[in-house]
Amino acid sequence: MLNITEKTIRALKQNRIPARYMETAQELFSCMDSCIASKDMVGTGDSETLNALGVYTYLRNRDIFFLDKYGNNVSKDDKRNIYLNNFKTDVFISGINALTAEGKIFNLDGNGSRVAPIIYGPKKVLLICGTNKLVYTDAEAYERIRSRAAPLDAIRLGKNTPCAKTGYCVDCKSADKICNYYSIIQGQFDKDRINVLIINGEYGY
Repeated sequence: MLNITEKTIRALKQNRIPARYMETAQELFSCMDSCIASKDMVGTGDSETLNALGVYTYLRNRDIFFLDKYGNNVSKDDKRNIYLNNFKTDVFISGINALTAEGKIFNLDGNGSRVAPIIYGPKKVLLICGTNKLVYTDAEAYERIRSRAAPLDAIRLGKNTPCAKTGYCVDCKSADKICNYYSIIQGQFDKDRINVLIINGEYGY
């Protein structure tokens, strides 16, 4: 009988989304070595998964043009330019909030700068996901985002929202809320564009 990881990879492939499973971060970086060419322009979305795995450090050490928005001197205007340039990248890398055994990719975004280039623009997209993000159903995906991913991200960002205090989404109308743009990817037009890389372990939330 297939476990949830095997079911998810099989379902993703049936949905025309290539997927691979890796045991270690080193396997992940070896895969990224082959996916990202020298001099490529590479963008990223905000992701605690990428941060925990050391992906940002890896990119800074590659011979590429990394659209790095995390420096100390990056202004609001600089960030907006990076967000717009992300659509032109050779490779865009992001995390996943929840991934179902039916091969559906769930993401939630505050300003849309992460989900928009995942859906359209960059030549290639790498979505990196720890096995802690795997769930069986759409309902479990929504619940995972409402009860874990969104509240913890609101806390990390210092948002003044009810979920940052209660730890659970209450469908607030706060101007500070980060639950603005849901995306559900259940297939793709270009079968080689979005690739899902599942890594064993608990990374991000």
